[in-house]
Amino acid sequence: MAKVVAWPPVGLTAWELTKHHPIGRSRSYFGKPSRISGAGAARYLATATVTGIGADAASSGYVEMLKDQLGFGPQLVRVPSMAPLWHLHARGRYLVSRILGLTAGGDGWMLTTNTRDTFVSDNLNTYGTPTTDNGWPAVRVEGLPPGAVIRPSEFIVMRNGEDGVADEPRRVLTLARADAFGWATIRLDQAFTFSGLVSIGERRDVVFQALDIPRAVQPVSGSWSFEWRFREVFEHEFSDGFQEVDPWR
Repeated sequence: MAKVVAWPPVGLTAWELTKHHPIGRSRSYFGKPSRISGAGAARYLATATVTGIGADAASSGYVEMLKDQLGFGPQLVRVPSMAPLWHLHARGRYLVSRILGLTAGGDGWMLTTNTRDTFVSDNLNTYGTPTTDNGWPAVRVEGLPPGAVIRPSEFIVMRNGEDGVADEPRRVLTLARADAFGWATIRLDQAFTFSGLVSIGERRDVVFQALDIPRAVQPVSGSWSFEWRFREVFEHEFSDGFQEVDPWR
């Protein structure tokens, strides 16, 4: 199995996340436009600049131990990735919600009101229903703080709490703002397939392959940094799947 190492608790001084769509280009010798076609799966590419000092002056030590853990294998790391927005864009805004599991006598249970399941979450009960907006996939969300702003490229996740139903992550396509009643229609890059609890602004765990292993020289004074470059990989690309390890917990 391909070893996937969890990202260590280090601070970032710079971050890039972009989705790459590889293409093949066929040049025309008769004056026509070149033909362009897909040449593989779309993947996230990322660049992470890690401070050399960090909390408890431990950052560079974590980087060295991460490199040691990656070893001679495929050098895979699972990184909790934030959207490529200004890092303070959501200061004071709490729209990340997770369903809390309720049990009684070992059995799970859920509240229902007016024939609709009611989720018990650790934050706002923001309920979303798939819809369209001017022909684009969208989600109609209720329960947001009035005036809350949702920005393009933010990760938005739909959950319905049923066993065997996987969460659906999507990305916000255009800026949306909740009205005075806490309602907003949020346009998406891809449609949701069910209704449920909406969580906005989460980080998305992405498994990356390190494209190179950084080195950095520590100066006599001042800080320094390590620059990691990553390319997303998928579990099905490895015959035995992933083996997740987290040495930092």
